Amino acid sequence: MSITRTTHRTVTFFHPFHLSCHDGLLRAGEYEVDTLEKLDIEAATRSYIKLECQLHLWSEEDLAQGIKSLTVMPQELEAALALDSDPLREDERNRMIKSFGGVSEDTAA
Repeated sequence: MSITRTTHRTVTFFHPFHLSCHDGLLRAGEYEVDTLEKLDIEAATRSYIKLECQLHLWSEEDLAQGIKSLTVMPQELEAALALDSDPLREDERNRMIKSFGGVSEDTAA
């Protein structure tokens, strides 16, 4: 038997972003995230291993398609947050946005 828990947090994206479980770009904004974790019984101290995240969507387009949440691997969500917040990765972020048909910040002005 494994011991699990679910944690809840709000994350903020300042730029459009992409996750492999969604076809296109997701809008910048705040998202509610529920993370399922299991107790790591082999760790010397009490710690948990992240198993999956549920990213709750609020845009009218997603809700109209019946999409209320996305299941995403925790590592992918953290990588998207890191790309979003790192000013030194602006070129990489703009290339990703353009590749999904979005308007990057360097051409938006």
